Amino acid sequence: MFKKQYEASWTDLDPNWHVANYAYNKYSTDARVSFFDSLGLNKIKFDKLEIGPILFYEQMYYYKEIKIGVKFSVTVEIDGYSEDGKFFKLFQDFYNEKGEHLAHLDLAFAMMDTVKRKLTLMPEDSFNHFKELPKSKSFQILTKDNMRIPGKSPLNI
Repeated sequence: MFKKQYEASWTDLDPNWHVANYAYNKYSTDARVSFFDSLGLNKIKFDKLEIGPILFYEQMYYYKEIKIGVKFSVTVEIDGYSEDGKFFKLFQDFYNEKGEHLAHLDLAFAMMDTVKRKLTLMPEDSFNHFKELPKSKSFQILTKDNMRIPGKSPLNI
């Protein structure tokens, strides 16, 4: 499982003197970018291939507050992928130095062709590496239908 270390800073705090929700998103995004980099999917490769990751959804669950100066880690764990390398689900978890679970993030993403503005496949070499990494206990092979949350569709006005 991929893990990255952090320390909560003054700029992360909200008026309640704990880490604000936007900071959780900042740290989870930073950990995810580092995770992609470990797969060889860095900004240079994204630019060269004219692709990039896009999120379908993120759902954050907060368990314990994080205060200034607290050292914590953010993990990235694979919860699913489609057989063709088009759809993906990840779990990200926040833990303090004692191993206490602070927060959990569920997310789904895909790769997008940044020129055609359409979904595309993860590059084969990166996808092969991705498939070899440890998986969550709830891991599943995804289909397009797995990517939809019941009752959550666009409603035009």
